[in-house]
Amino acid sequence: MVPRRLLLLGGALVLASFIVALAIGVGTPEPTVTLENQDNETHYVTAHTVPDEDAAGYLNFEVTTDDGERQLATYEDLVWAGYYQNVTLVDDGVNTQTFVVEPGETKHGFVDGWSSEDVTVYVNERGSQREHVTSRTISCGSRGQSHSFTLQESGSGGSYSCAGGFRWLLR
Repeated sequence: MVPRRLLLLGGALVLASFIVALAIGVGTPEPTVTLENQDNETHYVTAHTVPDEDAAGYLNFEVTTDDGERQLATYEDLVWAGYYQNVTLVDDGVNTQTFVVEPGETKHGFVDGWSSEDVTVYVNERGSQREHVTSRTISCGSRGQSHSFTLQESGSGGSYSCAGGFRWLLR
């Protein structure tokens, strides 16, 4: 007869092996994003994923200046709001996705194309003129991330969580 302790130990090992296999099989899920628009204008929030913070700093965008001229700007130039409109990434090979959030709407989604250790760069534009309002870089690198932004006329406030507990096992 097999001792009870040996059966419990074997059961625990099987359960632990199952959880590890499930984690490997599921892979690394992308960050979730929640965008709540408290403004009376539509917001266009674009998420770009790059390998690291250095790559984020060197992203190149075509922008429209206050004078109506199109010019190139780096991500570093987008630190300050209100100087540009129609911010468009010109670099190839960068995963990009835009969320359109209407006034009073809350939108939930996932950052497509994200891989473990990637950095997410958000660019928020407001209204039909697509005035640049804010930019933000999130560099968690771990699975189970959650990014939340409140979109307002003066910009966007936000928060993020780098680890979502065991929720990633269920996706």
